[in-house]
Amino acid sequence: MAEQGTSINVWFTADPHFTHHSSLYFHPWRREAAGITMEELKEDKKKAAEKFDLWLIDKWNDTVKRKDYIYIIGDFCLGNKERTEWILSRLHGKKFLIRGNHDKSCNGLERYFEWTGDIKEAKFSNNQYKFIDPSETFCVEMCHYPMLSWNRRPHGTCHVHGHCHNSITAFNDMSHELRVDVGLDSDIAKGGLVSLEELYDHMRGILKTTGSSTFTEHVEKLMVKQGFRA
Repeated sequence: MAEQGTSINVWFTADPHFTHHSSLYFHPWRREAAGITMEELKEDKKKAAEKFDLWLIDKWNDTVKRKDYIYIIGDFCLGNKERTEWILSRLHGKKFLIRGNHDKSCNGLERYFEWTGDIKEAKFSNNQYKFIDPSETFCVEMCHYPMLSWNRRPHGTCHVHGHCHNSITAFNDMSHELRVDVGLDSDIAKGGLVSLEELYDHMRGILKTTGSSTFTEHVEKLMVKQGFRA
């Protein structure tokens, strides 16, 4: 994907829910971060959602450079096609869309993305990013929905998802699986985008639960404990 010692950053996000006023009720931190009061939201929900959009566009562009890669793991925008295009035209980065259940407004806007589909695999190495252990390739399987099993899980591929808005983070943690929710509302995202290095460090941290040194070793120990290989 990138030349050795690349300066191109890679980012992950899910469930930004642009133009979705209900998310401002469900996730109060969004309202507070964008400086939206409950009174404003009740008075004019459309205007409040647009105010959140502007806040998130600024935050996105303060984080992502124009040549960076950004994987959007579903539920990008709940506005109409025109509103979605307006937002896409203002966001930095080369965008990859892993479709979720709320991405109909992106239909016909494929020109704004490097790739669109339901499941995406990406691989990163030490040749590209020096924080990655030179003895292994960091493989990531992306799907909007969390999966119990995924392609090459037994070989140490990690799974990144959205959809759950942090509601299954405790389950992910207890399972010790190489699986994490990177949605805007998740613990790892903390209301922002997740960098490749942050994602890698998070997954490396999971290895401590089995005392493993590699992703493959970790999953092998999990499979022995669980009694199945998938």
